[in-house]
Amino acid sequence: MAKIRTSKEIGFRLKQLREQTGVSQEKMAELVGVSRGQLQKYESGKNMLNTEKLQLAAGALSVSVQEFFIAGQDVIPLAVSEKLLLDSYRAIPNKDIQESILKITTNATRQDK
Repeated sequence: MAKIRTSKEIGFRLKQLREQTGVSQEKMAELVGVSRGQLQKYESGKNMLNTEKLQLAAGALSVSVQEFFIAGQDVIPLAVSEKLLLDSYRAIPNKDIQESILKITTNATRQDK
């Protein structure tokens, strides 16, 4: 069974992700629909994020909700270009085009070897 993350761990992860993306506390609070003080309570673990606020936070940071349940040291941070590539790929509405891009990139890595 996976480790249960505490409010403090999830709050710490929220703060890490927010800082990594360069979002201020004020802006994050606005995007989640809470006061800056409430956001600070989430980040410190004093208050628990409910599922709605957790989803809003994930959306504001362009990450999946699962990112809050991964310990920060378990994550390899993405370079700016990698994040741009991933975000662009995810934004493609056509699954056939996504599949073509995936084939191109996997074939390109095989050719380099």
